[in-house]
Amino acid sequence: MDPQIIELGVRLTEAAARNGASLVTDRVRGLLASGKKDDTIAGLEQLVSELVADKNEMTRIAQAYQAELVAQRLSSGDVKYIANTVVPLLENFAESMGEAEGEKFRTSIEGMKPLLSVETVNILQLLGFNFRRAIGEPLTALVAHLISARAQEPNALQIENLKNQQAMAQLAMDPDAFERFRALYGV
Repeated sequence: MDPQIIELGVRLTEAAARNGASLVTDRVRGLLASGKKDDTIAGLEQLVSELVADKNEMTRIAQAYQAELVAQRLSSGDVKYIANTVVPLLENFAESMGEAEGEKFRTSIEGMKPLLSVETVNILQLLGFNFRRAIGEPLTALVAHLISARAQEPNALQIENLKNQQAMAQLAMDPDAFERFRALYGV
């Protein structure tokens, strides 16, 4: 579970515990039992201030929960944008593939199109499916892995440099070839 959601839950539980009806009632009874008018008024004012502060905190927590929920849901505009952008890109990608592979990929795209309708996405989200977590996070991890793998691979210049060093080592091991090289470059 997301650490932010856990933190919000903890804060909500703390605020609810402070505002329990029995706790508030006990505090009011205790203040009234003291019999001192000024102490009772000051205590009640403090209690009201605490209750207002706790209400404000609960409102902030509710807004944070709502923001977290909205961040996880795809709006109908998001779905339309994805369908109108991604599907044509995938179809163009299929065109660049070989005939057999391209046809398989086009078939897969056709199978995906119904999933990219606003109604289907809304139904799946109502059932608890999180598209961002199910598709976005693995896609992000895949791209990160591809980038780090590319960074680990030697580039063409490094490969050519290694080939040059290997050729120089072979040249140094052949005395006749080394003499021709020295004569050629005047070394």
